[in-house]
Amino acid sequence: MKVAILGSGAMGCLFGAAFHRAGHDVTLVDVNAAHLDAINAHGLELDTRAGVEHLPIPARLPADAAGPFDLVVVFTKTFHTQGALEGLAHAIGPATHLLSLQNGLGNDRRLAGFVSDDRVMVGASMLPSDLVGPGKVRSHGEGYSRLYPAFGGDPAMAQALAEALTAGGLPAQLDPEIHNAIWSKVIFNAAMNPLCALTRRTPGFLGASAEARATIRAVVEEGVAAAHANGAMIDSAPIHALTETSMTDHADHEASMLQDVKAGRRTEVDAINGAIVEAAEDKGVAAPVTRTLWHLVKLEEAKLAPS
Repeated sequence: MKVAILGSGAMGCLFGAAFHRAGHDVTLVDVNAAHLDAINAHGLELDTRAGVEHLPIPARLPADAAGPFDLVVVFTKTFHTQGALEGLAHAIGPATHLLSLQNGLGNDRRLAGFVSDDRVMVGASMLPSDLVGPGKVRSHGEGYSRLYPAFGGDPAMAQALAEALTAGGLPAQLDPEIHNAIWSKVIFNAAMNPLCALTRRTPGFLGASAEARATIRAVVEEGVAAAHANGAMIDSAPIHALTETSMTDHADHEASMLQDVKAGRRTEVDAINGAIVEAAEDKGVAAPVTRTLWHLVKLEEAKLAPS
């Protein structure tokens, strides 16, 4: 397959590397010129528990990406989805499939309109990855990914992608209940990401704090109640287990929201905590702790924004 990774930060590079290892024709697409230049000059440096690799994957600005692609994997921030896909529209053909592995709720609707509904896929990944410098990505943790057609239909392409990712070293599987999996990941992120961003600390720090643990537990329970009210009948126990894994196995991982706040960038808190609160309140369910974290991160964004 001819594959474009649209938004080639830490997670995008990790997945691009997997498709590359599986023998596919991968192009990393991003707007970070320094990052692209480093990859093109020295290869993508990927540091995992298996060792350090230097992978010769071409990296391009959107305007320079030559399509049409068979697959575009979208890893941009949720608020950049529309603009990013518009910038790559010249490389999206009549047979191109789109796959969102982004954070937050509602990514299926953001992709719809760029291709027909039967070529939209969504997924959820619980893999850690950090961009440690231009062209350099570190991923020292275990995880998995799930994916499926966003609006139902033939899962053949999704199955091919899961097999390719697994062959490339990132375990992935089909999940007909993918929207439940997405809800679970959003709830996990709503519990962990804001606290990392607000404390400027990694999950290991949160694990040592009784106050943080109580807050995390409350957000998970509020999120599950919101999911249930919206028809996603998920269990809270696996999400609580994931938060524990985050605080132990991924203790030093810098959550994306922490990276954004440290860099003075807008976060995805609206698509994570904000989306949970809005989905909950639309059904008459309260989510006060999740709302408070949402507002506190928005205050951080206001503080960092140019005056």
